[in-house]
Amino acid sequence: MKQTVTTFCNYLSGVLAAALIFAAPATAWAGQVLERIGNTGVFNAGTRADALPFAYRDRKERLVGFSVDLLGEIHKRLEQRFGRPIQMKLQSTTASNRIEMVASQVIDIECGITTPTWKRQELVDFSIPFFGNGTRIMTLRTTAERLQDLRGKRIAVAAGTTTAGILAQHVPEAILVEVPDMDAGFAMFERGEIDGISNIGIVLRAKIEKSPLKSKVILLPRTEEFSYESMACILPKDDSEWRTFVNRVLADLLEGVDQYRGSYIEIYDRWLGPRGAIYYPLDYRVAQRLAASVIWLK
Repeated sequence: MKQTVTTFCNYLSGVLAAALIFAAPATAWAGQVLERIGNTGVFNAGTRADALPFAYRDRKERLVGFSVDLLGEIHKRLEQRFGRPIQMKLQSTTASNRIEMVASQVIDIECGITTPTWKRQELVDFSIPFFGNGTRIMTLRTTAERLQDLRGKRIAVAAGTTTAGILAQHVPEAILVEVPDMDAGFAMFERGEIDGISNIGIVLRAKIEKSPLKSKVILLPRTEEFSYESMACILPKDDSEWRTFVNRVLADLLEGVDQYRGSYIEIYDRWLGPRGAIYYPLDYRVAQRLAASVIWLK
């Protein structure tokens, strides 16, 4: 009996050891995005559904927008790299779950309107910037015309964003109301349940574009934004080969942006030009910053 138990224990130890041996490569495998895409033929991407003109759902419930087109360019380059069709599975993300979805490798990349921060970089990596804009507050003209008028006013901020920290620094006497996403926040603003809503200026402009409140709102501060926010794609941590691949695609697109020419400008005009989802001319300072971000890649 003793010998039988010993034999079984030895057998069990062997099975566990084998399991550990096979588990180790699986863990390493999970971190290599390009290798996995090459083997599965599937590219898992994510973007927001509430950030017009960067990413939103059209009338057919398809995810479309500026950031979605950037993902499309990455998809094309993947097919060129592997010399065969690659399926792109596009999922919607929220401000609250986008970091976790990439960190847990549910998706290979998220391109929406995310600002890189040191705290976020503890969990994920980021691409070079693909856009830049400033944080502001949208409110009714009858509610406030100066920042001082926002004392005690209820300002909505989307959960999981950097907006709350920015407002706490610049308008500490405002009352911040956390909302699940921009759609919910804007609906509350239209119903008069809050006094204002904050995000980058371009997203606020897009939200109000077809609203009956359009002529009644004001963006504060009027001239200079609270802070300049760079937007980048979220990438899995410690996968330099995948990060390099994405950065090369973005760098190629940004070629000539400071001279208002090239592929990036074509995509920009599609969504933010005179016939785009919202007309928002590319600021010269932003174009210069984007051009500077790719100099070290050349």
